[in-house]
Amino acid sequence: MQASRSDVNRSMSTWSEKKRAPQFSLSNFLIVILVTIALFLIVDFGCRAATNYRINNESEHLRDGVADIRARHEMLGKRLEYVQSDAYVEEIARTQLKWTRPGETVVVVVTPAGTPPDPVSEVVPLPDRPPAPKSGWLPWWFLFFDTVPPTDIF
Repeated sequence: MQASRSDVNRSMSTWSEKKRAPQFSLSNFLIVILVTIALFLIVDFGCRAATNYRINNESEHLRDGVADIRARHEMLGKRLEYVQSDAYVEEIARTQLKWTRPGETVVVVVTPAGTPPDPVSEVVPLPDRPPAPKSGWLPWWFLFFDTVPPTDIF
């Protein structure tokens, strides 16, 4: 009843061959397939979500553009009504063409040669400010107020 050494080696080699052979069952195969499909669906969902986000942003941008164009169209329509009115014709005739109605007299003021025309508005000098110090809050003070900051507060 003793087994020979060659019989033992043979039985061990067949046992190790059986153990090394990968065994794929149907459940393992289905799990791999399902994981693959799930990964594909996740990636596809991400791509579709990103595309949807871009399309929504572009749509909002286009809606804003359409609103701007409609506002401009409305403004131009009002301008067209005004340009076609008698008030516009009279304004252009009086200001640019220097026309008058019957019975009116045009007065043109001519300044002597070499003298500058009088200024329309008077120039108001700004109050003198001391140079801005290097501390952090004083530039802000001078930005919002035209006076020197009070010394008794700080």
